[in-house]
Amino acid sequence: MRNYLMKKKNFIFFVSLLISGCQVFNSGNSSKPINMYPPKNIKIKFQQDWQYNLYHKRIIDFKKFPIGFKKIVFLGNSITEGARSWNKRLNQRNIVNRGISGDITEGVLERLGEIYYYKPLAVFILIGINDLFDTNIENGEVINPKYVANNIINIAKNIKAESIHTSIYIQTILPVNLDMYELVKNIKLDREKDLNTQIIETNTMLKTVELPVGIHIIDTHKEFLDNDNNLNEIYSSDGVHLNEEGY
Repeated sequence: MRNYLMKKKNFIFFVSLLISGCQVFNSGNSSKPINMYPPKNIKIKFQQDWQYNLYHKRIIDFKKFPIGFKKIVFLGNSITEGARSWNKRLNQRNIVNRGISGDITEGVLERLGEIYYYKPLAVFILIGINDLFDTNIENGEVINPKYVANNIINIAKNIKAESIHTSIYIQTILPVNLDMYELVKNIKLDREKDLNTQIIETNTMLKTVELPVGIHIIDTHKEFLDNDNNLNEIYSSDGVHLNEEGY
C-alpha cells in the first residue's frame, strides 16, 4: 500500500510539473475563422449514431464556452470529459476540458479548428479506446492498432503544424478490464481479437515512432495495470472508465 501511494504521488507530481512548465506566453489571432467548429451535417468516418449525438451536444457547449488564449487543453473522450474540472484535480486555473464521451480519433481530427485558432500553451491527448472497442461496425475491419496510432500521431502533428509553440503530450491508451465490464454491464462481449493486446500494440507504435520536436509521450497505460495486465479495478467504475481513485 505504501508503494502504491508513493507511485501515485510521484505520477501526480510529474504531471503537475509538466503543466507548470507550460505557463509561458502564447499570443493569439485577432479574428475567428469560419470553420472553428465542425458543422452539424459533417459526416465523420466510423462515427455511430449514439456518438454523433454526444459529439454535437458537446460542440454546442464548446461554442458557448470557447477555449480562450493561454490555456492548457485536455483533449479526448469520456475518460477526459468524465474528470469534469481538471483545474480542481490538478490545482490549476487555466485547463480546459475538451473531452467528448464516445469520441474516436476521426472525431478529434475534425474538431481541431478551435485549437488551431487559440493555440494553447499545451495539449494533452488521450484518445483511441472507442476506435478499438467498436471494430465490429461496418467496414470496421480496417480499424486496427496501426490505423489508430497513425490517427493519434496525425492529431498531434496537425496541431503542431498550426501552433508551433504548443507543447503536445500524447498519453498512451489506458488498459481495460473486460471481465469487470461484462459483470457491471451484464453483457457478454463477442470479440475476435483481445482488446488489451490491441491497446498494447497501439501504444507500442506510439512509443517507438520518431516524433517531431515538441511532441512527447506520457506512458499512462502502465500506471493503471494490475498484476494480470488488465485495468486495475481500484481505478475503475466499470472496467473501462475511471472512478475517483483513477482520476
